Amino acid sequence: MEAVASFAILPLLRDETKAETSTRKTKRQFLRIHARTHTSLKVLRSLSPRSPGSIMIYGLIPQELHDQLQDNQNYQNRTNGVEELKSIIFDLDFKQIPSDSISEFINFLRRLLDDSNFKVLHGTLQVINLLIHKLDYNVDKYYKPIVYTTLKTLGDARVLTRCEYMNVFRQLTTMVGAQKVLDLVIGQLKHKNSRVREDVINIITTAILTHSRKDFNIPNLCLEVAPYLADSKRKVRHAALELFALMDSSLDSGKKHPLMKAINKVELTGDVDGLMAAIQARRARHKLPRLTAEGLVEYALVIPKSGTRRSSQLGSGADLEWVLNGGRSGSAQSQRTEPDRDHLYGYPSLGSLTDDLPLGKRIVSAGKGKNKLPWERECLPCTLNPQPSSPSDGKSTDQVGRASMFLKILSP
Repeated sequence: MEAVASFAILPLLRDETKAETSTRKTKRQFLRIHARTHTSLKVLRSLSPRSPGSIMIYGLIPQELHDQLQDNQNYQNRTNGVEELKSIIFDLDFKQIPSDSISEFINFLRRLLDDSNFKVLHGTLQVINLLIHKLDYNVDKYYKPIVYTTLKTLGDARVLTRCEYMNVFRQLTTMVGAQKVLDLVIGQLKHKNSRVREDVINIITTAILTHSRKDFNIPNLCLEVAPYLADSKRKVRHAALELFALMDSSLDSGKKHPLMKAINKVELTGDVDGLMAAIQARRARHKLPRLTAEGLVEYALVIPKSGTRRSSQLGSGADLEWVLNGGRSGSAQSQRTEPDRDHLYGYPSLGSLTDDLPLGKRIVSAGKGKNKLPWERECLPCTLNPQPSSPSDGKSTDQVGRASMFLKILSP
């Protein structure tokens, strides 16, 4: 009987064991699902807006995000914070924000631009572009601190960064007035970094290409820029010569005296020869710089690559010789011209897409569509998409581009 009872109990034990195994398996599955769910919730919390009870800094951003953006120990916290900041600014109604808070926020962005991480720097410039768009024509109250904040990024060798800060100046010149913005920018022509000087000249070129000539004080611009035709750096001379070709075309035939006066002054005081001949040779080409789809300046005068023979297509002339040699003899140049080491750093010209120097390593986002503002998902890398243009007295093409750039908003 005992044997029969034991035999009868065996199926029950097997069932119990099977049930225990199933329970353990279910528990493991639950733990895995719970872990995945917890991770997903963690990600969602990082992407979603902060709780309504959060303390707001500058009346704009939660205290937690403010602290995250200043976490010097973890760069990923800062890059994630910049992405969240874009979303907050995009959804914010700036009409409800006090003027003092906006000014404090701009100062905060200025500090973020000191970050050594590329994604933080680039993302902060995107935030500035978004801020300008959201402020719209009320940006007139804040354009000075925005300009001074953005100026500190000039001279960056990375194309993506340049696209963003050039876009800042394009937006501001459209909404505030070109000459008002250039009056703040032009002082940086005296900057010791030649890359900054080159950028400033190209900002002026971009403004003239996208606005009516009546918006500018061309005689004053001629006087300000003329000394940089004889700059010690080849890239600066190149940028300045292209700008002078553009300003020359903007002046009527009987009104070129300010331009000639500025050039003569440089020849007399700068101990250089051949500048006027270079200007005339550049004029004779009948070609002007233009804007690329990315919003950068493309020079019409092509400089041959270092160490290569000049082809008939590139041609020759006093303008080309001027860019290469600066109107000085070999001995004088070696004494007075700082070495042109740009090629050692892989620094591409902001203006010339046919530059003779190799591009530095391109920095791109990790994955398609990431690290872009909502409206950029199906657009070009830069915020605006200006078409090649030339000076005119008509409506700015930049205004049309700006009006269309925010039409389509896609979810992240």
